[in-house]
Amino acid sequence: MSPTARRIGLIAVVGLATGVLTQLGQGLIPDGWNQAANSISPWLTVAFLLASSMPDRRWAAAAGVGTLALAVIGYYAMIQLRYGYGASTGALIFWGIGSLAGGVVYGLAGRAWRTGGPRQRAAAIGLLAAVYIAEGIYLLNILPRTPAVGAGFVIVGLVVPLLVGRTRADRLGGYVAIAPMLLLGLLGYVAFIAVYFLTTGLGV
Repeated sequence: MSPTARRIGLIAVVGLATGVLTQLGQGLIPDGWNQAANSISPWLTVAFLLASSMPDRRWAAAAGVGTLALAVIGYYAMIQLRYGYGASTGALIFWGIGSLAGGVVYGLAGRAWRTGGPRQRAAAIGLLAAVYIAEGIYLLNILPRTPAVGAGFVIVGLVVPLLVGRTRADRLGGYVAIAPMLLLGLLGYVAFIAVYFLTTGLGV
């Protein structure tokens, strides 16, 4: 098997498995905590890590997009198999756009984390940490009865630089980069919500 075929196969397996396990996890994890299996940050982490193993930036971006797109397919395929209904066209368009944007950004970030210079690595680490912190803050707002869920995501975000930084400079740079990455994430979130209302308003 050629290296290209192996990479494509790896992306397919990881992406589909991410979607399938997410859907199964939502039914196995207790209420409130099952939001952890319905969150975007773990998916973006998978795309980030898989893309980091790719040989160049084009492959990294393709791996990020492919992983997230196939995760969406695996997720809705499991819903179809288990419950007999699938996703609306609007939902598929919405998550398809999200897979494209998130896949490119976090795919390239994964590549930068592995091969980039100090500033690129710090930005990549800060980006990965920021998505957990942002999602944790969001969960604290929508799940006030189970604040430990949102707090857990925030804690994971704060620990990310310690886990993925290879040097003290990486870790420190990652923490410094969290604040601007949170701001960028807020802008991205606003855009994402706008796309959500646009696609749900399609009536399909």
